[in-house]
Amino acid sequence: MGYPQPPSFSPLVLLTLLVIVAASSVTFWLLVRRATSHRQWVALGDWARDQRFHFRRVAPDAAPAPLSALQPPPTIRLSLAKGPTSLLQFEAASPAPAPVNVPRRILWNVLTRELPAEWPATGLRPANATASVLDLFPLTSFPTLGATERFVAYGTDSAAARVVSKSMLRSLLPPDVGLLLHGRHLVLDFSDRPFDAIEFGRMLALADQLAARLPVPPSRL
Repeated sequence: MGYPQPPSFSPLVLLTLLVIVAASSVTFWLLVRRATSHRQWVALGDWARDQRFHFRRVAPDAAPAPLSALQPPPTIRLSLAKGPTSLLQFEAASPAPAPVNVPRRILWNVLTRELPAEWPATGLRPANATASVLDLFPLTSFPTLGATERFVAYGTDSAAARVVSKSMLRSLLPPDVGLLLHGRHLVLDFSDRPFDAIEFGRMLALADQLAARLPVPPSRL
C-alpha cells in the first residue's frame, strides 16, 4: 500500500499566509503604538469625541487670540475647541529674563474663552508660580492692589487691575491657576497641571464660574 503524495507547492497558499502574517503584525504594531507613544492622543481624542470638541493639531502660525499677539509666535501642539472655548497646549519661549530653573522653551496649558465685553490686558498671577503665561505679555504688576499671598494683580491699566483685584475672581481661582483678561478673551493658565480630561473638566467648570461673575470693565462703568 503506497503513501499519499504530499500536496504540490501552491504560491497562492504562501501568498495568503504572508498576507495574514503581515496584517497581524500591522495590527499588533498599531495596538502597541496606541497604548504607548500615542496614549495621550488617543485619550484626548476619546474625550473630545464624547464632549463634542474638535481635536486637532494646529499650524504654528495659526495661534488664536490672544496668543496670536505673542512674539515670536507660539507653536500650538494640541488644540481642542468647541464654540467660544478652546483648550490649548502650546510651546513658547520662557519669559526673559527667566529664572535659572526655568527651561528656555516651556509647554503651556491654557483654556481660552470668548467674552462679550472688551478688557484691557489684566490678570491675576499666582504669587508662587516660577513662570506664568501672564509673563509672556507686556504687563505691569500692581502689588499694592490687594493681598499678595495667593495672587498679584497685573495689567496695562491700573483701573482695570483694581476692578479685577477687588472682585470675586480672586477667591474663585485656585492658587496654581493664573487668569488673564485680554480683549474679548478670558485665559486660564493651568500649566502646572496635566493636560488631560480630568483637568479639562475642572477648567471648564472654573471658566463657567468666572465668566458668570466677571465685573464690568472700567471703560463701561
